[in-house]
Amino acid sequence: MSENIMDYRFLLAALGLVTCVQVAWADDSPAIQSKLNACYAGTGSCNIDFQGARKTIGATLKVDPEYVTLRNAVFDCVMTSGTCLYVSEEGFPRARHPGSNRLEGLAVYGSKSIDGITMNYPGNDNVTNAATTLFNISLQGFNHGLVLGSGVWGADMHGVVIGNGNVGIYIPPDTKNAGELSTFVSGTVYNNAVAGLDEESNVELSFLGTRFDFNNQQMLLSGPTSFSGHIENFQNGKPEIVLKALPGVPAGSIYMSPGTTITVDQWNAASPQQPCYIQTSLPWNRIVVPATLWGFGGTQGAVCGPGKVVTWDRQAPDFQ
Repeated sequence: MSENIMDYRFLLAALGLVTCVQVAWADDSPAIQSKLNACYAGTGSCNIDFQGARKTIGATLKVDPEYVTLRNAVFDCVMTSGTCLYVSEEGFPRARHPGSNRLEGLAVYGSKSIDGITMNYPGNDNVTNAATTLFNISLQGFNHGLVLGSGVWGADMHGVVIGNGNVGIYIPPDTKNAGELSTFVSGTVYNNAVAGLDEESNVELSFLGTRFDFNNQQMLLSGPTSFSGHIENFQNGKPEIVLKALPGVPAGSIYMSPGTTITVDQWNAASPQQPCYIQTSLPWNRIVVPATLWGFGGTQGAVCGPGKVVTWDRQAPDFQ
């Protein structure tokens, strides 16, 4: 029977009587934004639990961090530009009360033409904070997985996984009223085609038990960063960590804990492919190197440039 059906369809196709129809997904973003707006207006719940449902997001969701918590969903972001979730008080009256809101248990999928979650407030004040807590979030396939823009400080990220995009964590240039310490606890940043972390403004970041795995470059830093975790990659001909400097602010630096591990798979000290593991540009780029190193080297040595390096026990470096 099935063979006859297949032959019948082939005959109709040959006669030009069958055409391929692309099934369009229903866009769930208007209904979700309506729920969000009801929260902001005080007419609906501000604790929105999707109970594991899969939703198609065709337009940016505007999330006010002072009001709302989103939980337990899979979001397929299908817009062709912009960002999937925009976390901001932009366009909303300030609630002016402390909250404990967060994004929790969300798996967010997209494309390299859009960003995943953007926290940003462009207003010219140092009071409004666009940060919200992220708890068990997966961001997959984006141009920038997580963007921390202006008006963002003290953001807490727990168990955030960002992978298979261009840049995992992105700090845009010229951010304002931003940068006070934001912290990542656990989580993984992996398989990003450009960099795991690209920091184009000076911010303070802390990573506790976080993994950076197989990003094209691991970190491009313009500010002070503390790191405790695991960093692993193959050699790709580039420094894994680049420390930069911006005018009038502390230079890019990285302070790694003694227990941090650095691994370059298939490392051959007799034939390194990268110029160095860390590239510096100024003497006040600071580096504290952990105790466990494999592949921490290059054709020019472990560290390129004039940056200041000490080991985990605060001794002068000797990477022979």
